[in-house]
Amino acid sequence: MDKNLNLAEEFLLLALNEEKGTVVFAASMALPYGLAGALLIELAQAGLVRVEGKKLVPAPRGTARDALLDGVLGTVRASAKARSLEHWVGKVGRSGGKIKKELLARLVEKRILVKEERRFLWLFPNSRYPQSDPRPENMIRERVRSGIRGCTPPPERTAALISLVHACELVGVLFEKGERREARRRAKEISQSQPVGRAVARAVAAVRTAVIAAAAS
Repeated sequence: MDKNLNLAEEFLLLALNEEKGTVVFAASMALPYGLAGALLIELAQAGLVRVEGKKLVPAPRGTARDALLDGVLGTVRASAKARSLEHWVGKVGRSGGKIKKELLARLVEKRILVKEERRFLWLFPNSRYPQSDPRPENMIRERVRSGIRGCTPPPERTAALISLVHACELVGVLFEKGERREARRRAKEISQSQPVGRAVARAVAAVRTAVIAAAAS
């Protein structure tokens, strides 16, 4: 079974509690935007989109040969004008539930997760996805931890993943209490060179502000 993972699959594994098979609370609000950012980063690293200033510009030709990525690429190409990274993180993020469902199905197919059907209050169906093979997530976790702890800049793909982890407040999940302050500082530093990760952080901050304002009113 091919267990090669794209960045969105890697990020989702980090955001799941490996035993409960549910999204960790720290990332519950931010997850849709983190997944959107991961897909946009994949397209950028494949040369299918590029960042020009604050705009995301699609390549006129080419395909990712992946239905999920090509769907996002098609949406970007269909726009009448070049729009900002924040716009696309928000727009793709609004389909976060559908994206998450597709990624979970892929991880089940790769035998990394197993789907468990339960019922909430004995009435409402509730699916969970605990790990059946912990090795991929363990390797991803260690790659991120090593990248944050390292004295030299991490590889570009790891730096991109770290920027999403930072934006979605998952650093505290990956590090012990005594390590978190320095890990957050270092993750923030690495994220400065990652435009998509910064756009995700701004989108998440905007959503949190809106939620707080709504609660206050």
